[in-house]
Amino acid sequence: MDSLEERYQIGQEMRKKLAGNNPGHNSIPGTDQLAPDLRRIIDECLFGKIWTRSGLDLKERSICTISVLMANGQMLLLRRHIERGLTVGLTPAQIVEVFIQLTFYVGIPQVENALLLTRDIFESNSVEFEATTEYDTSKSVEQLHQEGMAKHEEHYQNIDAYLDDDASDAEIEIERLVNEYHWGAIYTRPHLSAKERAMCSLAALSAVGVYDRQVRRRIDGALKLGMTPSEILEVFIQVMLYGGYFSTRSAIRVARSVFAEKGLAV
Repeated sequence: MDSLEERYQIGQEMRKKLAGNNPGHNSIPGTDQLAPDLRRIIDECLFGKIWTRSGLDLKERSICTISVLMANGQMLLLRRHIERGLTVGLTPAQIVEVFIQLTFYVGIPQVENALLLTRDIFESNSVEFEATTEYDTSKSVEQLHQEGMAKHEEHYQNIDAYLDDDASDAEIEIERLVNEYHWGAIYTRPHLSAKERAMCSLAALSAVGVYDRQVRRRIDGALKLGMTPSEILEVFIQVMLYGGYFSTRSAIRVARSVFAEKGLAV
């Protein structure tokens, strides 16, 4: 079994790897001065034991972390992890795409705040990024809807699961808008793979504490895309100290229930 000092040293190495050439990432203002014991716990547990786990690579862990911080509106720490994402190899386009991906999960205000912060980071660090237009407005509404339905079916087993037999006209209309824009206009975009989009969604859903049914469907969909049970659990473990232990435990319990129903071992 490793010692606490070994965990600490491994955590320091991981911090350096994530910081790149930015010495500011080696300090936690406020925590360093007021709670040195907490700083040590963070270094040992988060950076020494969680960030170093196998199952996800550093780019994937960065995507999950950026997703959960944005979902929770933690802009101060989000700045640091956007910079870390660039350090471990995420492209500027991928970072922007994470925020676009989560629009329907966390809402426009959170996304706009994250994009404003990202623009400032790119400018202050001389990061080259040229925004491109991917959304094809020449499509008909029906074409957008059909493409959204196809993408929805690619990710989920039963795309009508949200609608009850007696769904109101308003619910049906909302579901169509979701299929058109969430699935047809956003999920079809480039820069993130289907697996990476699933990771964004799983991380954000675990953080905002949505109810069992939504998390269950997203887990089921992630399996359909080819994610392994271990990878799905690793997403939740990665965001535990960013989004909270209880949210992580709840998400893991839902995941294990889904795996058991499908006869999948972990």
